[in-house]
Amino acid sequence: MCKTFEAIHKLAKNMDSDSIVVWVGLKKISGRLYTCEDGKCLDDIVTLQDVVVEDCSHAEGCQFREYKWLNIPSRKIVAFTLKCCVR
Repeated sequence: MCKTFEAIHKLAKNMDSDSIVVWVGLKKISGRLYTCEDGKCLDDIVTLQDVVVEDCSHAEGCQFREYKWLNIPSRKIVAFTLKCCVR
């Protein structure tokens, strides 16, 4: 199991927060972390609900997209934080 996957779920559990922000390449992705309490999570796949993807790599400015669900391979995550820690 990927250490990033384990760290995200462990921190979210210990901080009692399910809102998370991750960076994948130049995209900032925020949403609610899907908990694995039912045992249905796939190893090394971080699943977010109610997701907003912010992509500021375009010349015309940032673009925002919303998704109900998004699966992210944890090996693609460059950085992450809990949303309670972001101003």
